[in-house]
Amino acid sequence: MTALTLALHAGANSAAAIAVDGRLIYCVQEERLTRNKGHIGFPREAIAACLRHVAADPADVTAVAYGARTGPVAHCPREEFLRRLVDFHRRPGVARHEVQLLADDSPANRRQVTDALAGVGVKAPVSFYEHHRTHAATAYYGLRADPARPYLVLTCDGFGDGACATITVWRNGHATEVARTDLRNSLGLLYFWTTHAHGFTPHEDEYKLMGMAPHADPGRASQVAAVYGDFLKLSADGLTFRRTTTASVERSWPRIAARLQGRRFDDVFAGLQLFTENLLADWTAAAVAHTGIRDVLAAGGVFMNVKANQRLAALPGVDSFAAFPSCGDESLPLGALYQHTADEYGHADVAPLADCYLGDDITEADAAAALADRPGYHVEHPADPAAAVAALVARGEIVGRAAGRMEFGARALGNRSILADPANPDLPRILNRLVKQRDFWMPFAPAVLASRQHDYLHNPKKLPSPHMMLAMPARADALPEMIAAVHPADLTCRPQIVDDHTDTGLAAILTAYQQATGRGILLNTSLNLHGQPIARTAAGALAVLDGSDLQHLQLGPLLVSKTPLIGGRR
Repeated sequence: MTALTLALHAGANSAAAIAVDGRLIYCVQEERLTRNKGHIGFPREAIAACLRHVAADPADVTAVAYGARTGPVAHCPREEFLRRLVDFHRRPGVARHEVQLLADDSPANRRQVTDALAGVGVKAPVSFYEHHRTHAATAYYGLRADPARPYLVLTCDGFGDGACATITVWRNGHATEVARTDLRNSLGLLYFWTTHAHGFTPHEDEYKLMGMAPHADPGRASQVAAVYGDFLKLSADGLTFRRTTTASVERSWPRIAARLQGRRFDDVFAGLQLFTENLLADWTAAAVAHTGIRDVLAAGGVFMNVKANQRLAALPGVDSFAAFPSCGDESLPLGALYQHTADEYGHADVAPLADCYLGDDITEADAAAALADRPGYHVEHPADPAAAVAALVARGEIVGRAAGRMEFGARALGNRSILADPANPDLPRILNRLVKQRDFWMPFAPAVLASRQHDYLHNPKKLPSPHMMLAMPARADALPEMIAAVHPADLTCRPQIVDDHTDTGLAAILTAYQQATGRGILLNTSLNLHGQPIARTAAGALAVLDGSDLQHLQLGPLLVSKTPLIGGRR
């Protein structure tokens, strides 16, 4: 009998995954289907997509793995989520609620999950896995190179199941927890509330604060970092975070905000980033010293901070470092699935993450059906789509790409991407005007052939970076070839290092582009309109083409281009 395991997470940025006989087959975030960015709540549509992908009915599911023991299940619209934050610190009972979160392992939450599953026809038994152990499982099982090798696994986020950070040693599938920090001492919540206080959306815009940080004055940034440091430090042994106030870090936010009042926003962002990097670096160094393990894996939303990851990877005591791709709560289904597979089949049978191309494909039939509703495009069927895209980019065009299976997570990795020549210094302005409409200070990122990475990047430890989870300095002599894909203030970048020999379309495009130009690097940004999730379907990709000044799109095996307007219509 085939074992069909459904895994899910129902909080912020909810998602679902499915495995057949313990092998991961498909994973998708709810936002890609509802088009509600960062969707909060039960992943009804993602579950349906998982079942469609394996041609199964809800009754066919044999087991369910859930990546937490507590947390919300009901949908919370984005507007309601933001409204609740406005007066959060003025509400009575916040402290009481916090105590409940610390202790809660309530059967009521599990009933909500099982009831919601029953509502979509899934009645299989559910295994509930602790939130931070699930984050750690994504990193250990998903990224380990050798099951017999010991790994130091760090988790850090806002909070989940009463904790905000853990240190665990994993060896031969066995986890030994070294230290756990409770949610009252949360670094992630400091970033959350600073994001909200400056008009950005928590759970979504934290990276904008990180992007602004290098523009600020280092001296003023140090002053701000000291303010944060007055409220959160490391314990004497360096293995946990500790607050300096009786109230939690979260409930202390009004006092922190008062100390920051009147400071420039760029200084605040830079100070928070400096504080975050320093705290994480000292914490990681203490964990390495305590355990003697120099191979470090990481997961949890705080490790979406690629500049902090750069600091950790460079620590002299760290031999290797990797953060699980898109390691926020959207990855919890994968960690739950890994743990369930280990429980059922043994830890050695858990296959590591091969890549992030876990979503829907776009076939020629899909592309043709979407185009049938949109006449007026010039459509080609090139014999070599990769060469056709590379040729367009080589002559200065910006090309969207929606081909192959959609990427899981926050990063576009070539299959739902916009590609362009990073040697054009005016490209960020052009992209923002034509398509992206991003905040002016936000940098774009490069995709680099692995065989050419050392021509473009400083990567002395030769760390892999297939999923854009690390920042790296750009080589000064390579800047003319990649200037549009580096941070203009500190000349670092968030590279996707692409194996030359993979069968992904991006590797073929990079190879063809190198043959045409001599350069093994492209600018790669996500295929979406401002404020919307990354495109999923052929119709969604065409909506980006329609709603922007983008001129060219690879759509499955087809190449679609806009034609001149005739009589007011294409």
